[in-house]
Amino acid sequence: MTNQRGFTLAGLLVVVAVLGLILASATALQHQGQLAYIMGSNRVEAQQNARIALTLMSREIREACAVSTLSLSAITFTMVDPLKASTVDCSSTTADDIITVKYTLGAGATATTLLRIWSTGALPSPSDCNGANAQYCLTGGVKSLTFTGYKLDNSTPASVAPSGTLCGTDYICSVAISLRTTTEESVASYSPGNVLASFDSRVRLRNL
Repeated sequence: MTNQRGFTLAGLLVVVAVLGLILASATALQHQGQLAYIMGSNRVEAQQNARIALTLMSREIREACAVSTLSLSAITFTMVDPLKASTVDCSSTTADDIITVKYTLGAGATATTLLRIWSTGALPSPSDCNGANAQYCLTGGVKSLTFTGYKLDNSTPASVAPSGTLCGTDYICSVAISLRTTTEESVASYSPGNVLASFDSRVRLRNL
């Protein structure tokens, strides 16, 4: 007659302990994987926001016919309207083909939104990104935006040139742009999803 015995209490406790260790390790790995995904996804979003905005700003500032105002946080300039004219040469267009463009951060509800405000006349002052104002909102999640004007000899600060005056030793010949972005949805400062993308560009004013 064989001696049939079941599991002992000690054996069951050992099995439970081993399973607990395996599950704890698997949970930790899953958690780390989730954090890595969140960080990677938010980093891509922040970089994409900055890249799109900086590319458009650089191209339009480069093609500016004249810089109207330049401050640390905003730039206003005139350029050829690409929807009306087939050339970006300011001297080959009429006044009807010229638009005024302003890049700046919003205020209040749009405090973290990069605005591209444009008009053929007086510039509007959008207070939100709803309805007709949506056309002026370029991207959200902007932490900071700064502009710096440089003279011909790369010194700064540079003054805005009078209308019809080319850049020189006293006037703006190039503009440095510094843009810092994060995700459009707010994230807690301690969260692993709180990422920041930084981009800088130096643009030579081609028409001045």
